[in-house]
Amino acid sequence: MYTRFATVVFFFLFAFAIQDIQAQTWTIRGTVTDALTDEPLPGANVTIPGTNPLIGTATNQDGEFELINVPLGRHDIKVSFLGYKPVIRTGVLVSSGKETVLHFELEEQVFEGEEITVSPEVDKAEPLNDMAYASSRSFTVEETRRYAGGLDDPSRMATAFAGVSSGGGIQQNALVIRGNAPKNVQWRLQGVEIPNPNHFAGLSVAGGGGLTLFSGQLLADSDFLTSAFPAQYGNALAGVFDINFRSGNTNQREHAAQIGINGLEFASEGPFSGKSNSTYLFNYRYSTLALLMPILPTEGGIQYQDLSFKMDFRTSNAGRFEFWGIGGWDGQQMDPTMDKSEWEYELWDRIKYDMKMGVGATGLSHNIAVGQNSTIKTSLAATVNHTDWQQQRLNQNVELEPNLSIKNTTGRLTARSLLDHRFNKRHLNRTGFSIQHLYYNMGVGIAPDDQPPLSTYIDGVGNSQLIQAFTQSRLNLSPDITLQTGLHSQWFTLNDEITIEPRAGVEWQLTDKSSLNMGYGLHSQLEDLRIYFVQPDAGYPNKSLKMAKAHHFVLGYDLKFNQNTRLKVEAYNQELYDVPVIADRSFSMLNFMQDWTFNDPLVNSGRGRNYGLEITLERFLDDGYYYLLTGTIYNSRYKGGGGEWRNTRFDQDFAFNLLGGKEFMWKDGQRVLGVNGRLSYMGGERYSPIDSKASRNREEVEFIEQRAFEKQFPNRLIADLTVTYRINRNDYASVWALQVKNVLMEKDLSHDYNFQTNQVDLVKEGTPLPFFSYKIEF
Repeated sequence: MYTRFATVVFFFLFAFAIQDIQAQTWTIRGTVTDALTDEPLPGANVTIPGTNPLIGTATNQDGEFELINVPLGRHDIKVSFLGYKPVIRTGVLVSSGKETVLHFELEEQVFEGEEITVSPEVDKAEPLNDMAYASSRSFTVEETRRYAGGLDDPSRMATAFAGVSSGGGIQQNALVIRGNAPKNVQWRLQGVEIPNPNHFAGLSVAGGGGLTLFSGQLLADSDFLTSAFPAQYGNALAGVFDINFRSGNTNQREHAAQIGINGLEFASEGPFSGKSNSTYLFNYRYSTLALLMPILPTEGGIQYQDLSFKMDFRTSNAGRFEFWGIGGWDGQQMDPTMDKSEWEYELWDRIKYDMKMGVGATGLSHNIAVGQNSTIKTSLAATVNHTDWQQQRLNQNVELEPNLSIKNTTGRLTARSLLDHRFNKRHLNRTGFSIQHLYYNMGVGIAPDDQPPLSTYIDGVGNSQLIQAFTQSRLNLSPDITLQTGLHSQWFTLNDEITIEPRAGVEWQLTDKSSLNMGYGLHSQLEDLRIYFVQPDAGYPNKSLKMAKAHHFVLGYDLKFNQNTRLKVEAYNQELYDVPVIADRSFSMLNFMQDWTFNDPLVNSGRGRNYGLEITLERFLDDGYYYLLTGTIYNSRYKGGGGEWRNTRFDQDFAFNLLGGKEFMWKDGQRVLGVNGRLSYMGGERYSPIDSKASRNREEVEFIEQRAFEKQFPNRLIADLTVTYRINRNDYASVWALQVKNVLMEKDLSHDYNFQTNQVDLVKEGTPLPFFSYKIEF
């Protein structure tokens, strides 16, 4: 069967490869707007440097442009407008099947006459948020696929960046940022905080999952921040993903369909009608595994599906309305081994469970210019996260008994608004607020010591509000010095705690190729709401729990060798305090992975310290190749309720990444082959020593709590590979992709109790994760 399948695949690839069509040209269209007000800039010049004759045009009264007869392949696009900083977007891929649609936001020149001498801005690593001054960068949807190991997932792609590593194992996409737990990473969509946007979100690692809900069909360029966030970001300690959805094509309707190991997808976009600039864009995905489950030789099952959309309504006088949403549903089942003599491990052999999970977010956003120097952006949004987990366990008589029941629903209603105002060319201010109504409804039943019936562990409903306000200014003190200063405040109504969090940064342009930046921020973050409502019979001891807080300090140096190559060095220090811990024990929420049955009282006596040095050497895609070399050396320590400083669970000591790729084009861009690879070398995750005697007595793994995280698993070397092949035809394009995670078969290490040997085993799991897909764009 495998031979026949390989033959069929080879036949199709060969048939596509031998076809020849005439050289094609295509269209690039887009818009040019003011970065502050989002108002169109009519008369802006848009050109493709290096073309002969020069391909160029000017934007119309709506800021729209159209470049026609553009050859297939990659091109640089330059945009300039009198009184604004010119920009160049390099490596724009023009292919058949779908028009290339771009959006440019130009910043007004600050100093008179500067437009005569200023060079176009090319640095792709600059964040989209013009208030971000340190430890931040933008990323493109193309990079999530092109970066080997990215698997079309922003989280997995980000592990290639300095200061970032994976947490919880190769199959997880949880992020450890500068030694912080994955649960401390915040996700935003269209400016609104959303739940963890992954399939099987938080199942084994809070903050992680198996596969992102985001589809490359909808993603626009977005920001990733790792420290000293601008004042508009609150309720995050480790990092922020600020994700944007693009708008649909205003000119024509386009579609894409994809089939792969990870799912069937269909996407569509375009204008609602030919007389309106309003557009729609959506993507739906259904698990391929669910379709194959009836014929697969397995006792369990995994299935999922997701839907994402954005509708963009532009009006002449009432501003711009955007209705957007994202949602996913997951299901997983596991059956036990009915032959008692074959029992080896608890989870795989004695447990039967049925799990259903869902996550969703939807919102309505409105942008409107107020005068020539102000813009108001407002959003109303609702989010939800649901888990239903029913579990049974085989007893010694090989009979199923109730073992665990979890029904958990959390949600958030958000109202948010911000005002961007330009007082003058040197002073830009952003001020805003958000009001979040948080709620949860949770019921947990557990069989104590695996002996039924179930005892009610948690049964209750809780709600509270988180109210945030901020203001931040960017001041251009001189052509070489930019000052960022701001203030963020949070009020958690459950315990009536109010935080005042100053933020500041400065960037000094030393030369036309080098700059120095410094940043500081005080940040705080809530725990999951259910943590505050444990032990109702004891009067909810955690209701008065304060937010964990951290001082962030960053010092960075940037050097641009040329327009496509740069070196970046950053040193950082995070001082954490008011960290929730269990009194007189080594436990700290800084090490929290996931525990659905957590039910302990906490106190805010914990501390933490993360410091390190990061280096990034990057060449952006140009002339068909790119590379990225990142290195991080760091230390992550914590002080639990016992008062002793220890290594955190996530103190891996170091992480190094080398990735790059080459793109080959022939037949005037009608054929594009991309080959990309990545090597990652990092320290192992830490763990606590095993208490062998206690483990045998309880027939489960017991750790020596007094020696928390003293030991460390061996260093890991992980290799990834991505190969893509694009065929551009007259009316459509075909894209084949093979993405392989963990080519060298590195193992995830953990401990489990073995019923056969009556001892704790070191369990090694890990195989290559191949993702093969075929997509057609038309």
